[in-house]
Amino acid sequence: MKDSTNKVLEHDESHRIKIISFGFKKGDPPVANLLFDVRFLQNPYWVEELRPLSGLDKPVRDYVMEQGSACGFLEHLLPLVEQVMPLMFATKSHVFTIALGCTGGQHRSVSVAETLAEALRAKYPDIVIDIEHREMGVFRQLEARSSITVPGGGGQGSK
Repeated sequence: MKDSTNKVLEHDESHRIKIISFGFKKGDPPVANLLFDVRFLQNPYWVEELRPLSGLDKPVRDYVMEQGSACGFLEHLLPLVEQVMPLMFATKSHVFTIALGCTGGQHRSVSVAETLAEALRAKYPDIVIDIEHREMGVFRQLEARSSITVPGGGGQGSK
Protein backbone atom coordinates (compact mmCIF):
# COMPACT_ATOMS: atom_id res chain seq x y z
CA MET A 1 0.00 0.00 0.00
CA LYS A 2 2.83 2.40 0.73
CA ASP A 3 4.10 2.03 -2.84
CA SER A 4 0.69 2.87 -4.32
CA THR A 5 0.30 5.99 -2.18
CA ASN A 6 3.79 7.13 -3.07
CA LYS A 7 2.87 6.77 -6.77
CA VAL A 8 -0.01 9.19 -6.17
CA LEU A 9 2.57 11.70 -4.98
CA GLU A 10 5.02 11.05 -7.78
CA HIS A 11 2.68 11.22 -10.78
CA ASP A 12 0.28 14.10 -10.22
CA GLU A 13 1.90 17.46 -10.78
CA SER A 14 -1.13 19.28 -9.38
CA HIS A 15 -0.38 18.12 -5.82
CA ARG A 16 1.05 20.79 -3.55
CA ILE A 17 2.11 21.09 0.04
CA LYS A 18 1.33 24.38 1.74
CA ILE A 19 3.01 25.26 5.04
CA ILE A 20 1.72 28.29 6.93
CA SER A 21 3.24 29.89 10.01
CA PHE A 22 1.02 32.22 12.00
CA GLY A 23 0.52 33.94 15.35
CA PHE A 24 -2.40 33.00 17.58
CA LYS A 25 -2.60 36.55 18.94
CA LYS A 26 -2.93 37.93 15.40
CA GLY A 27 -6.21 36.24 14.47
CA ASP A 28 -7.86 32.92 13.84
CA PRO A 29 -5.71 29.98 12.76
CA PRO A 30 -5.75 29.29 9.03
CA VAL A 31 -7.76 26.41 7.61
CA ALA A 32 -5.43 23.41 7.41
CA ASN A 33 -5.36 19.64 7.17
CA LEU A 34 -2.98 19.58 10.13
CA LEU A 35 -2.69 22.42 12.67
CA PHE A 36 -0.07 22.55 15.41
CA ASP A 37 0.61 24.90 18.30
CA VAL A 38 4.38 25.24 18.83
CA ARG A 39 4.16 27.56 21.84
CA PHE A 40 5.61 24.70 23.91
CA LEU A 41 9.03 25.64 22.51
CA GLN A 42 11.20 28.21 24.30
CA ASN A 43 10.52 31.63 22.83
CA PRO A 44 13.42 33.54 21.23
CA TYR A 45 11.42 36.72 21.81
CA TRP A 46 12.66 36.68 25.42
CA VAL A 47 16.31 36.66 24.29
CA GLU A 48 17.10 40.33 23.73
CA GLU A 49 19.50 39.87 20.80
CA LEU A 50 17.04 37.52 19.02
CA ARG A 51 13.88 39.59 19.57
CA PRO A 52 14.28 41.87 16.51
CA LEU A 53 15.06 38.87 14.27
CA SER A 54 12.68 36.26 12.88
CA GLY A 55 12.68 32.52 12.26
CA LEU A 56 14.08 33.28 8.82
CA ASP A 57 17.33 34.35 10.50
CA LYS A 58 19.85 31.62 11.32
CA PRO A 59 20.43 32.59 14.98
CA VAL A 60 16.69 32.35 15.74
CA ARG A 61 16.26 29.16 13.80
CA ASP A 62 19.23 27.59 15.55
CA TYR A 63 17.86 28.66 18.95
CA VAL A 64 14.50 27.07 18.20
CA MET A 65 15.58 23.95 16.36
CA GLU A 66 18.41 23.04 18.75
CA GLN A 67 15.81 22.47 21.48
CA GLY A 68 15.25 18.77 22.12
CA SER A 69 11.51 19.31 22.11
CA ALA A 70 11.67 20.83 18.61
CA CYS A 71 13.64 17.87 17.29
CA GLY A 72 11.27 15.41 18.96
CA PHE A 73 8.26 17.23 17.53
CA LEU A 74 9.62 17.00 13.98
CA GLU A 75 10.57 13.34 14.46
CA HIS A 76 6.91 12.62 15.18
CA LEU A 77 5.43 15.09 12.70
CA LEU A 78 7.20 13.79 9.60
CA PRO A 79 5.80 10.23 9.84
CA LEU A 80 2.34 11.66 10.50
CA VAL A 81 2.56 13.80 7.37
CA GLU A 82 3.86 10.82 5.37
CA GLN A 83 0.86 8.77 6.52
CA VAL A 84 -1.91 11.35 6.11
CA MET A 85 -0.83 13.35 3.05
CA PRO A 86 -1.09 10.55 0.44
CA LEU A 87 -4.52 9.63 1.79
CA MET A 88 -5.70 13.22 1.44
CA PHE A 89 -4.34 13.38 -2.10
CA ALA A 90 -6.13 10.11 -2.89
CA THR A 91 -9.45 11.75 -1.92
CA LYS A 92 -8.95 14.27 -4.75
CA SER A 93 -7.58 16.97 -2.48
CA HIS A 94 -4.72 18.63 -4.37
CA VAL A 95 -3.34 20.86 -1.63
CA PHE A 96 -2.19 19.48 1.70
CA THR A 97 -1.90 22.30 4.23
CA ILE A 98 0.07 22.25 7.47
CA ALA A 99 -0.28 25.25 9.80
CA LEU A 100 2.11 25.99 12.65
CA GLY A 101 1.28 28.65 15.19
CA CYS A 102 3.08 30.42 18.01
CA THR A 103 2.26 33.58 19.92
CA GLY A 104 3.21 36.27 17.40
CA GLY A 105 4.08 34.28 14.29
CA GLN A 106 7.63 35.64 14.03
CA HIS A 107 10.04 33.19 15.66
CA ARG A 108 9.04 29.66 16.64
CA SER A 109 6.39 28.89 14.03
CA VAL A 110 8.53 30.39 11.27
CA SER A 111 11.57 28.34 12.34
CA VAL A 112 9.62 25.10 12.48
CA ALA A 113 7.85 25.83 9.17
CA GLU A 114 11.15 26.45 7.39
CA THR A 115 12.72 23.31 8.83
CA LEU A 116 9.66 21.23 7.94
CA ALA A 117 9.70 22.59 4.39
CA GLU A 118 13.33 21.54 3.98
CA ALA A 119 12.60 18.05 5.30
CA LEU A 120 9.60 17.65 3.01
CA ARG A 121 11.57 19.00 0.04
CA ALA A 122 14.17 16.26 0.65
CA LYS A 123 11.48 13.57 0.88
CA TYR A 124 9.20 14.80 -1.94
CA PRO A 125 11.33 16.64 -4.51
CA ASP A 126 8.62 16.36 -7.18
CA ILE A 127 5.97 18.28 -5.23
CA VAL A 128 5.69 22.06 -5.17
CA ILE A 129 5.88 23.40 -1.62
CA ASP A 130 4.34 26.76 -0.79
CA ILE A 131 5.53 28.47 2.38
CA GLU A 132 3.57 31.36 3.85
CA HIS A 133 4.60 33.29 6.94
CA ARG A 134 1.26 35.00 7.45
CA GLU A 135 2.22 37.58 10.07
CA MET A 136 5.37 38.57 8.21
CA GLY A 137 3.70 38.88 4.81
CA VAL A 138 6.22 36.46 3.31
CA PHE A 139 5.28 33.89 0.67
CA ARG A 140 7.64 31.75 -1.33
CA GLN A 141 7.46 28.63 -3.40
CA LEU A 142 9.84 25.69 -3.67
CA GLU A 143 9.28 24.42 -7.20
CA ALA A 144 9.33 20.73 -8.02
CA ARG A 145 12.85 19.68 -8.87
CA SER A 146 12.29 17.24 -11.73
CA SER A 147 10.03 16.59 -14.67
CA ILE A 148 6.85 14.71 -14.03
CA THR A 149 4.96 12.69 -16.58
CA VAL A 150 1.21 12.76 -16.07
CA PRO A 151 -0.57 9.70 -17.50
CA GLY A 152 -2.71 10.81 -20.45
CA GLY A 153 -1.31 14.32 -20.21
CA GLY A 154 1.90 13.92 -22.11
CA GLY A 155 5.33 14.83 -20.80
CA GLN A 156 5.85 17.99 -18.82
CA GLY A 157 9.06 19.92 -19.01
CA SER A 158 11.21 20.78 -16.03
CA LYS A 159 9.73 23.42 -13.81
